[in-house]
Amino acid sequence: MKKILSILSLITLIILGINNIQAQDKSIVLDAEYTGDFLYNVGGLKNGGGYLGYAKMGMDADLWNGASLYLGGGTTHGIVPTETLIGDYQVADNIEAGNYAFMEYLSLQQSFGRFSIKIGLQDMNENFASLDAAGEYVNSSFGIHPALSSNMSVAIFPITGLGAEIHFDINDNWHLQAAAYDGKIPSFEDNPYNLNWNINKEEGALFIGEAQYITENGAYELGAFYHTAEKKYGIYANVEQEIWNAGSRSLKPFAQISYANGETICDNYLHLAAGLNLESVFFKDNNDSMGLAFTSAFLSGKKTETAIELFYKYQITDNFMIKPDIQYIINPGGMDFTVDNALVGMLRFAVVI
Repeated sequence: MKKILSILSLITLIILGINNIQAQDKSIVLDAEYTGDFLYNVGGLKNGGGYLGYAKMGMDADLWNGASLYLGGGTTHGIVPTETLIGDYQVADNIEAGNYAFMEYLSLQQSFGRFSIKIGLQDMNENFASLDAAGEYVNSSFGIHPALSSNMSVAIFPITGLGAEIHFDINDNWHLQAAAYDGKIPSFEDNPYNLNWNINKEEGALFIGEAQYITENGAYELGAFYHTAEKKYGIYANVEQEIWNAGSRSLKPFAQISYANGETICDNYLHLAAGLNLESVFFKDNNDSMGLAFTSAFLSGKKTETAIELFYKYQITDNFMIKPDIQYIINPGGMDFTVDNALVGMLRFAVVI
C-alpha cells in the first residue's frame, strides 16, 4: 500500500508540475520507446529461448532560462537469458532485468553557457564511459565497461541512482566532466520501484571523471573512477574514428579498454573490446548498418570470457527498427569445462514515438 501511495503521489506531482509548466508557456517534449528481443541460445547452461522486452517513457520540460527537468520510467519483462540459459559474465542482452516497473530518471539540469550541472536520479552510462559506435551492439559490455559495472555498485540501467554531474565545454572539441553518485544502489528486492533513495557516509560514493575530444567523425575519451567505501578504483579509455567515407557509406572502428585495481580485489580486473561498423550496407540512404566486434572480460582466478558479436540493423521507418544479432560466447562465466561455449541468436525490434 505504501508503494502504491508513493507512486500515486509522484504521478500527482508530475501532473501538477506539467500544468504549472504549461501555464507558464514552457515547452514539454514527451518520448516513448519499446524494445523487444526474440532470443534463442545453444550451449551455455542449457539450450532454450524466449522473449524479453523493455518499455520506457519520459518527459523533458524547459523550466526557466537554461534549466530543464527530465522525468522517466521504465518496465522490463520476459526471460533472463544470462541467469537461466547462457551463464555468461558480461550479460549478452542489454535489456535483461526481469519483471519490474521502476523510476529511471528524475533529474534537473541547469546550464550556464559552456558549464552545466545535473542533479537527481540518473544513469551514469548516459554520459560516461560510452561510445556511439559501441552502443549499437546488444552485449551489455559494449555499453558500460564491466571493469566498472561488475566490480562495484554503479547507477546504471535498470536501477539508476542519485548523483550530481558537472560538465564543462572548453571549446567545440574539448570537454571535461565529473560526477559523484550514491555508493550503494539497492537491488530490486530491497527497492522494487526505485523510489527508495538513501545516501549515507557508510555506503560511500562513486566518483568518476572524464576528458573528451570530440570531432565530427570521431571521439576520444579518457576516464578514471574511485569508490570510497569499497576502495576500488580504475581507469578506462574509449576511441572511435571514421576511417573511410564514400557518400553515405562509411567505416568506423572503435576500441575500449579499462582496468580496475588488481586481481585480488576486483573480479574483472581488465576489459578489452574492439569492433568495426559499416554504415549504408545495402542502401545508400543511411537506413542500414552492420558491425562485428568482440568484448573480453579478464576474470580473477578464472578463464577470460570473450563474446564475439555480429549485427545487422535496418531502419524501416523513422519510428521502427529491426536488428538481427548473433553472439558466440567463449568460456561463459570464465568457467572451465563446466559450462559449454554458447551461441546466442536474437532478433531485436524497437518502436520509438
